[in-house]
Amino acid sequence: MQTQIYSSFLTKKGPELVTLFGYSSKSIPGLEINGIGKYGKGMKEKIIFLTKKYQIKTPLARIVLNVEIPDEWGELSSVNVRWLEYPFMLLYWNLAGALPIRRMDECFALGAIRAEGIIEEISGEKIEDLCLRRDLAWITSFEHQLIDKRVDAQEVIQQKMSFKLKEFEQVFCTQ
Repeated sequence: MQTQIYSSFLTKKGPELVTLFGYSSKSIPGLEINGIGKYGKGMKEKIIFLTKKYQIKTPLARIVLNVEIPDEWGELSSVNVRWLEYPFMLLYWNLAGALPIRRMDECFALGAIRAEGIIEEISGEKIEDLCLRRDLAWITSFEHQLIDKRVDAQEVIQQKMSFKLKEFEQVFCTQ
């Protein structure tokens, strides 16, 4: 099984659309995150911790998640990579069969996750613009006036998981 989700990599020039993709296979069970260098291990461990904390059932399968970030967008840092945590977690849970969304290849998500079960999301006109141009369904708790294809994040991550969504807006994401 394979799937993908869109997100945004936050550069000094503003947000750039990026595709996160992944697959599952019948191999040695585990989670692997590629494309974000040294930040992948910490992200992987946080996702596994939250998956166990909220007792989300995952199959005995190898799940590989990837992102390709062009060098010209700048260096990877904890500041810009952390906002990919939420879409990576959604991608993992989707491949594990734990989400009510069958296909995520026309969806967008952006946010950081904390070990306490809090998801910090980013919004702003530039981010909304990315979704509108590509006609993507944004998985978010924000109410957007311009976005027609909004997926309520509370419904996607199922309220029984007890996640808290915290609206978080960065100054450089607004115009």
